[in-house]
Amino acid sequence: MQSDVSQYRFRDLVDIPAFTRMLESFYRATGIPNGVVEANGDLISLAAGVNACTQFHRAHPGSEAQCRNSNISIMRDLRSGNIAGGQCLNGLMDYATPVVIEGRQLATLFLGQVLHEQPDMEYFRAQAEKFGFDEEEYLAAIAAIPVVDKTRLQTLMEVMVEIAQMLAASGLARLRQVELEQDISSITERRIQLEDILDSSPVAIGWSDAHGKIEYLNRQFARQFGYQASDLPDLSTWYQLAYPDPHYRETVIMPWVHEVALAHQTGTLPPELESDVTCKNGSIRRVVVRVSWVGQRRLVNFTDITERWVAEQRYKAHDAMLEMVARGVMLGHILNSIVLQVEQEDRTARGSILLLDAEGKRLQTGAAPNLPDFYNQAIHGIEIGLGVGSCGTAAHLGERVVVADIETHEYWRPYTGLARQAGLRACWSEPILSSQGKVLGTFAIYHDEPRSPLEHDIERISFAANLAAIAIENRHAHEELERRAYTDYLTGLNNRRRFIEIAENELARAVRFDKALSLLMLDIDHFKQVNDTYGHKTGDLVLQKLSEICRGTLRTIDIIGRLGGEEFAILLPETNDIQALDAAERLRAALAAAQVPLGNGEELRFTASFGIATLNQQDSDIDTLLNLADHALYEAKSKGRNRVACIR
Repeated sequence: MQSDVSQYRFRDLVDIPAFTRMLESFYRATGIPNGVVEANGDLISLAAGVNACTQFHRAHPGSEAQCRNSNISIMRDLRSGNIAGGQCLNGLMDYATPVVIEGRQLATLFLGQVLHEQPDMEYFRAQAEKFGFDEEEYLAAIAAIPVVDKTRLQTLMEVMVEIAQMLAASGLARLRQVELEQDISSITERRIQLEDILDSSPVAIGWSDAHGKIEYLNRQFARQFGYQASDLPDLSTWYQLAYPDPHYRETVIMPWVHEVALAHQTGTLPPELESDVTCKNGSIRRVVVRVSWVGQRRLVNFTDITERWVAEQRYKAHDAMLEMVARGVMLGHILNSIVLQVEQEDRTARGSILLLDAEGKRLQTGAAPNLPDFYNQAIHGIEIGLGVGSCGTAAHLGERVVVADIETHEYWRPYTGLARQAGLRACWSEPILSSQGKVLGTFAIYHDEPRSPLEHDIERISFAANLAAIAIENRHAHEELERRAYTDYLTGLNNRRRFIEIAENELARAVRFDKALSLLMLDIDHFKQVNDTYGHKTGDLVLQKLSEICRGTLRTIDIIGRLGGEEFAILLPETNDIQALDAAERLRAALAAAQVPLGNGEELRFTASFGIATLNQQDSDIDTLLNLADHALYEAKSKGRNRVACIR
């Protein structure tokens, strides 16, 4: 059964002599008096030297009463759990903060008898007169008090109490472990060593001597980074392994190292460092590095913030992707950024996004910035199916496919030579699924050595696939809205607006390069009678049949548009009047031969009339051509319909 923390005092959990030496080193380095008091008021440690308080304030009943009242005020404010204190009644700055373990205050840490700015000697001269102090000696004692910036003092206090709490928490954990192995009576006789405590810490910790020789690494350090003490004889080796990029070492790490050394020399607070650390297995951990000194030893702790950092980066990537979608950035660029985000999280990986084609049969390269071009070209257009590598199989099955070793897996048997040439040994592929569960493509992570995914790898690949799905689906929404804006809903042809836009561009090109161009206008004969007799549903079928025949009869370069009702226009690029007449006659005959089933066994036939206008030097705008073709259409109707008329 786990023992309650209330069974222990602070001195039970911490190596008090070692802790006292640490506080004394702190006092010598900063000049700031400090002390630790048990929760019951017993003094554990005091490092203060001879100063104004010991010489004067506590030696006179009046000033000693002011000290006592100030201390009572500080202790009352400690109930909030924050740093308490400020200027005492004798004019100096005193602060205290509780050392709390598992919700219980075990001790109180004091820092104080300092000033935040140069002393007001007139104030202290008045103090000397008030309490009868020897003015010269008293003012000399005041002048010797260290002046420390308030922010720095509070930061130092936070560091000190964090160390105290860490040591106490580690000591408690160690005691609880020993309790399970030994009789409780033997625990009180065992001396808890500092290294034993640090080995129980959940934080990676190490220390080095004044010359940079690494003397100690705790167990969490080895678990977190994979390095043992034998791998790291000195700090120089650590910097080489943990930060292998020379540019990053020179521009980020070494300037920070110099700032830390300067802080030690000047007695200021060393700066923290947030950086990526390359572990022994090649993975990357995001950590916050904090440095402090215990005597001449440099104590460093590494707080792992990888999960938080990855989450922040993913939120940023998600927001950036949505912004790119909103701005209309090309899908390829968006997918490329998703792959690069994943590669940033795991620098041993290379990513790839493949998109399923419109028929749902083949995969096409969407983004693979760090795979060889020859590999991407070989994969582009590959038909999906069971056993078609990791991605072809994942797209076929609609589920994740993990291949830990490409060389030996049956899915990769036809492609092992290609993978070997590209330096690929592992491939994990996740299907990219739409919100309706339809396969849109695949996201894959490759490694250059055999490897199975861990839990965070699965999270990473799932995140990337979901992000890609959002990008692809949003783009398809965009494309569908664009299609609706330019397409006639019934026939699927260009609507009037789109037809005019395209026709104007084609007309400008024809004029510029002196190319032939003709325009047809057609109208279904007696279409109102069809609607009145058979209903609008049948009329819609007639319009759709006309659209189908136009697409099947005309060239792919010809542009067809529904201008409204039963009126259609066709632009014929690089077509003179004779060729336009031939095209119109072929289309007229195809329409006359068409049949529309009525559903009762009968079939409806219909015809159309055509008007043709051909571009000449005088008629060089689309409105003129439309008017001329409309006049020709009117002529065809007036002469009996189901015929072609031409304006020459």
